[in-house]
Amino acid sequence: MTTFRKMSICLAVAGLLPGTSAPAAEADFTFKVAYRHVSADPEGIWGLDALSSSKTGQVSIFEYELRRTTGSFLVSQIWNDDCTLKTCPTRLVWIPASGRITLLLEDMMYQVNPPNDPKFGGPPMTGPQVTFQQHPFRLSAGGTELINDDFKFHFPIERGMQ
Repeated sequence: MTTFRKMSICLAVAGLLPGTSAPAAEADFTFKVAYRHVSADPEGIWGLDALSSSKTGQVSIFEYELRRTTGSFLVSQIWNDDCTLKTCPTRLVWIPASGRITLLLEDMMYQVNPPNDPKFGGPPMTGPQVTFQQHPFRLSAGGTELINDDFKFHFPIERGMQ
């Protein structure tokens, strides 16, 4: 057996590489919680500057989570006056078992509507719209990009996040 093959088997067993028979798939984030009309972020991801940037005082935060054995990726999107017609400020953070939050990415991303939210009832949606509403965020197969529909955002990955 070659040294490369031995190393590949060891890394696959350690969970650092996908299985050798099939490539790793993208992983979907699932809806976690909606905080509506807040003056403080219960998760501590957004500071007072983001929460006070609304002239109407109507700030909402929507979160999606992807759990791993060593912790969780959390996408937090805030609806404030910084939103455009289609995008809002969004952050990707890593929360290990210790609970220490690490900001990995911050950018404007497509505005999300929580699944089955009666506030956003309206005309029937197409298949792709329903899919986006249910899973607006995905982690790339390589684990280094956050995918938001046709947006892709590269972020640094640290050992232990996978």
